[in-house]
Amino acid sequence: MTPGDSPRGARMFGILAWLLAVACGGNDSGGSSSGADLSGDSLVIAVGRDEFGLRLNRERLGRYPLNAGICEPLLRLTSDFGIEPWLARKWEYRGNNTYRFTIRSDPTFHGGGQLGAASVKYTLERGIKDKTQYSFLSDQSVRIIDDSTLDIRPMRPNLRVLEQMVHMTYAVVADSSDGATLPICTGPFQFREYVPRSHLSVERNDAYWGDKAKLQRLIFRFIPDDYTRALALKAGNVDVIFDVNRSMVANLEQTSGIKVVAAPPGAVILMYIATRGKAPYTRMSDPAVRRAVAMAIDRTALVREVMDGLAAEVSTVNPPSVLGRHASLVRGVPYDPARARRLLDSAGWTATGKQTRQRAGAPLVLSLIAQPGAVDRSVTQYVQAQLAEVGIEVRIEDLDAAAYESRLNSGTFDLDIEVPNQNDANPAFLLALRWYSKSNVRSAPIMAAGARFDSLVERSLVSVDRDEAQKAAAEAMHVLVDEEVAAIPLAGVSRIYAMSSKVRGFVPHPSRLYQSWSSVWLAR
Repeated sequence: MTPGDSPRGARMFGILAWLLAVACGGNDSGGSSSGADLSGDSLVIAVGRDEFGLRLNRERLGRYPLNAGICEPLLRLTSDFGIEPWLARKWEYRGNNTYRFTIRSDPTFHGGGQLGAASVKYTLERGIKDKTQYSFLSDQSVRIIDDSTLDIRPMRPNLRVLEQMVHMTYAVVADSSDGATLPICTGPFQFREYVPRSHLSVERNDAYWGDKAKLQRLIFRFIPDDYTRALALKAGNVDVIFDVNRSMVANLEQTSGIKVVAAPPGAVILMYIATRGKAPYTRMSDPAVRRAVAMAIDRTALVREVMDGLAAEVSTVNPPSVLGRHASLVRGVPYDPARARRLLDSAGWTATGKQTRQRAGAPLVLSLIAQPGAVDRSVTQYVQAQLAEVGIEVRIEDLDAAAYESRLNSGTFDLDIEVPNQNDANPAFLLALRWYSKSNVRSAPIMAAGARFDSLVERSLVSVDRDEAQKAAAEAMHVLVDEEVAAIPLAGVSRIYAMSSKVRGFVPHPSRLYQSWSSVWLAR
């Protein structure tokens, strides 16, 4: 068997190639960043691929999916997925699906200009126009009371809008800002330069209203390949790397001058299922096939062997802590390949030996796509091998970001593996975003989980009490994962960073979207 014949073999082959390149002094490290200064006042951070070119992200430069510290939301997400005041100093529920926010008086925009209610209204309405919002807001949702006060009322019942105001999609921008080329905000850093697929650089905002950043400049370099990012760190061309491949952790930990830091768990490797895929991608509309797929995957082995123990077994689609004491309501489908085979047999999918199952002459073949740059190939290959054991053939399709988005939104796939962050404090966040039939997300109808699921999501959305909202969200997740099997949680993961030992003051946040760089400095 060659190294590429198994997920673990392919991973080991990649590690050996990386180690050989390091040992031979290979210089495939991306070179120096344009304008990068490693004198101690600048920090160079290697991230993955540049996603600002995607249609939904073009107007969110420096905000989402990479938060460069340029912009700030009304409220801030805490490390335990709670909320705290930020640009809004207080809020209150006014009844009738409405929250009232009072804006701080001290923040100013980069280059001048006072923050006020009008700027917040402009930002929210811009998000509505660009269709990047997910809180059921319309151009009638925001009402200015005075210069520092405004009401926000979603067009559909949604009391979770309070917890959603932490999202960087809603980070406040000046009305003179061009979200795609020159974001002007209130954050501790201000925009300096963006070169697509190369880098994004920001510099310290010396007029910042809060605690000023310790570094003069941040340079975020886009390096899609995991191994190339690691080589760049070893070569000293970058100071920090995002999303360290778990197969590299041990080697990096043993490298002099480098330290590895894991954030608290904040994401789940999650399999989305096209329950209503576009023909011919209709296999997963069969509940028996969905349950058999879930039963065929040994998630314990995935965590321990494929991910080297650098993950956790979970049954929920988001970090369990978001559901509070109700997380145990979601049990997950247990690993049982023998029962999976019987289930497929009873559904008419028959096989001889280890051949691909067939029904009426048609093979049981599933198309698997995965979020580019976020899902390690060892995971997709592991799923492929596991399903083959019960007679399901999986065809892995490697797509670039644009092709992936197109396939996802058109329903031309069977299985999709992503690593979504918990990006706000809303316990129904992913539920309402990705499976709720009334979601504004284009792919939601393709993966919708049914009327009972919808009603529980709606109950969570209208609960004034957070504990009640968590309970309803957990019950909805039980329907999604345990009953409908419209999603399969594979593993809970933490973001892993590696950095020069000279990097000080780094405090990892469980959600990468809220990673702050203001406290970071470089020892000389």
